[in-house]
Amino acid sequence: MKQIIKNFNNLIKKTIFKVQNKTNIKLRISNFNKYLITFISLLFGCVFYLLIPLLYDKSWVQSNIESKFFNEFKINLSTSADISYRILPAPHFLIKNSKISLNDSKSQKFIADIRNLKVFLTQKNFFLNKEKMSLKGVIIDNANFSLLRSDFQILNEFSDNKFSNKKIKIDNSNIFFKNNLDDIIAIIKINKAVWFFDNTKLINLFNLRGNVFGVPFKFRLKSGNDSIINKTINVEAKSLKLGIFNEFTDKNNESNTGKNIISFTNSTINTKYNIKEKLIIFESNKSKLGSLKLNYNGELSINPFDLDLNIHLDNFKISKLFSLNTILKEFIKSELLFNDNLSLDLSIFANNNTKGEIFNNAKINFNIVNGKLNLDNTILTNDKIGLLELSNSNLFLENNELVLKTDVLITIKNSDQLFSTLNTSKKDRKKIEYIFINLDYEFLSNQIKFNNIKIDNNKVSNEFFNIIEAFNDNYLNNTIKSRRWINKLFNIYEG
Repeated sequence: MKQIIKNFNNLIKKTIFKVQNKTNIKLRISNFNKYLITFISLLFGCVFYLLIPLLYDKSWVQSNIESKFFNEFKINLSTSADISYRILPAPHFLIKNSKISLNDSKSQKFIADIRNLKVFLTQKNFFLNKEKMSLKGVIIDNANFSLLRSDFQILNEFSDNKFSNKKIKIDNSNIFFKNNLDDIIAIIKINKAVWFFDNTKLINLFNLRGNVFGVPFKFRLKSGNDSIINKTINVEAKSLKLGIFNEFTDKNNESNTGKNIISFTNSTINTKYNIKEKLIIFESNKSKLGSLKLNYNGELSINPFDLDLNIHLDNFKISKLFSLNTILKEFIKSELLFNDNLSLDLSIFANNNTKGEIFNNAKINFNIVNGKLNLDNTILTNDKIGLLELSNSNLFLENNELVLKTDVLITIKNSDQLFSTLNTSKKDRKKIEYIFINLDYEFLSNQIKFNNIKIDNNKVSNEFFNIIEAFNDNYLNNTIKSRRWINKLFNIYEG
């Protein structure tokens, strides 16, 4: 290239001075004019050089870009014949309507439709050897990515490998997450994204800025692949005051460990986990929901889904365990829990030192087996009086209402303490050891229907049954009303 420019410059000088000698005109050319002529000559030479790819055969360009794209990024690219060449802002090919597919041995599955693909080129070998033309970077603009749950395993393995140090940028695109029926369940709008290998830090980087469900967020992935795979993920949604951090370490597929931190408002959920043979074992010792401290541990199997979870709540108002917030109500009504392939064994342990609460310890069992839900072996305890236990329970949806059918056994270990706590008059105090109740409880409307009642294995009178049927859930939150109602029952109980 330098020799071409030098020869071109000498040609201009000889031509100018030859004309000057023939006309015997003493013409002086200043150094400025010489530099100006040289600059213009170089400019035209460079433009001509940069326009050389216009002469390339389009079919050659198409196949060459697909080949180099795979060699550089390990990504299958299928391009159309709609290819144009641009020199601004840097030399690149603009390709319309391209597709990206996964490495699937069974079939070619496209996961992305790209409206505009810009392939930038290194500015070498345009003239001397076009076969040595190489990629400098890629911009994907206005693309739609479609991902199923099964695709994430392939993408996860892809992120474990070393990326190219050539950047792939994504602008103004969308990610459609679909279920196995090809229904869209979520859409992520990508404003800006970039992935590449950082030669300085020796790590893969993938940064994304976008929004989901109208909520702006930032996503950042870092992964290093030496003898040990280290991967960290950061998600930040400032408008929700939500932050998610996950760190994962894979030691030659023998021992996979990690930690996860979810923070929102003034709550923090810390989890340490270990993955071995598709089983996730996890625990947390320093989590909090607002001012509430909680610990938990358990095991999770993904396929089929089987979760064994124990949650420990410190100084928690136990009566709140039976109140459902709006989000939980809608989740239950969605019927996702009533799934034959779902297995769950959840135990919530809580203690309470608040005055006015009936129970100071609780063990709430929530079980899902073959699509059926129950609360069997749930125990509520008052250390001074006795305990309440649920059995033969069934939790189901009926007419858009969540209903619990269950047997309730109340064991009274100290009846004198019970009567003292309730301020029961001495004439109404009868020795009681067991109370059996069969009932239906509607969670969403807070209605209770009593089907059967026995005290110490004896049926109660019709009058007793009529009074207990007038039970109102407000009694649970009003100590005076609940005492008055229970003492009325003791008054008519014949013993």
